[in-house]
Amino acid sequence: AVITSATPAFMVLFAFFLLKEAMTVRKCASILLATAGVWLMIGPVAVQTDEFVGGLSLVFAALTWALMSVLLKRVPGKYPQVVTTTYAIIIAFIVLTPPALFRLPHLDVEQMARPEIWGGILYLGIISTALAFFLWNRGLQLMDASSGGLFFFFQPIVGTALGWLLLGEEMGIRSFIGILCIFAGVYTVLRQKE
Repeated sequence: AVITSATPAFMVLFAFFLLKEAMTVRKCASILLATAGVWLMIGPVAVQTDEFVGGLSLVFAALTWALMSVLLKRVPGKYPQVVTTTYAIIIAFIVLTPPALFRLPHLDVEQMARPEIWGGILYLGIISTALAFFLWNRGLQLMDASSGGLFFFFQPIVGTALGWLLLGEEMGIRSFIGILCIFAGVYTVLRQKE
């Protein structure tokens, strides 16, 4: 969570270099506030040496997600978000299918036949991938890439709230302060747009 929360900061940098968006004090303050909020919510993370490859993978994921988000701004407006999203999903399917085929012999068919497994897979594919990606593309089309990236910080808020509501997990004072910092960061950049 800490590593991937760097995505909006990378988006500000990519937007500055690729789209020539202004690097304002307000944008920098927004990112710092929201990042502080995420750190407060998840607490300190101990990084083990055997987690290096995982951490490196997440840094690469944050960089590529930020770059993709900024490059979406360069797609001409004549292409609807549903077309862009469909092409992205087709390309992902082509790239990710070959490695998945190597895992098929290890697949537990009995477990896969359970309805809750299929429900989870369908939710992941339709709601949290296709629909979320479509909405992300739409949002980025309507605002600066660097400002839109700040909405990435709402993920830990939603995750914490759902954990509290659905799983009975506790929310401490740090979570509430973190949520306030994230909201303050996003509000700061939205006020700039006004």
